[in-house]
Amino acid sequence: MEMIKVAVFCALLVTVTGTNQCYDQGAKMNSFSYVANKTKVDFMPLVPAEEKAFQKKTVKTCPAGQACYTYAVNGTATVIVADSKGVPTKNEKGEVVTTTGTMDFTAQACLEVASANSTVVVAAICTGWQKNLTSEFAKQESMKNIVSNIKTTCGTPKKCNGDECVAKADRSSAVQATFGLSFILLSLSLYLV
Repeated sequence: MEMIKVAVFCALLVTVTGTNQCYDQGAKMNSFSYVANKTKVDFMPLVPAEEKAFQKKTVKTCPAGQACYTYAVNGTATVIVADSKGVPTKNEKGEVVTTTGTMDFTAQACLEVASANSTVVVAAICTGWQKNLTSEFAKQESMKNIVSNIKTTCGTPKKCNGDECVAKADRSSAVQATFGLSFILLSLSLYLV
């Protein structure tokens, strides 16, 4: 009988603690800048606030067989150098001056545990990022004419430990309800057994 108690306790404890939440397909931009004439030009003030932080609306519990992974995305782009009034700078030949801009993101996704770190998965993630960044910059009025030729590199996804990658304030209430229900079931099972 004691063995049954231990088995039930362990099964319910896994339900209580194994929530596996993730900002699925979520990302935050950490930096976006370029250097011209030895001066760093920071584009972060132009980036909307919601793109500088993970969004609660992307939080979900990863399905069975998947876990939450976090990874870095670094991007480069050709950026037209502009003066303080936003007018493109030209060199002595009358050509528009360009430089390389850099972007840095932290991203998360629910990925299959068995294949999350494979080169095929990492390459597919990076290809998707490059296409999406190109598309998004083309849509933005303030950036579409000054940013082009976007290239991305991605770090190897790193598995999150439980819910560590999701801020406590952003964790879904369904998990809190599941925790409460699991705790009640756990208490009842130990009382009844």
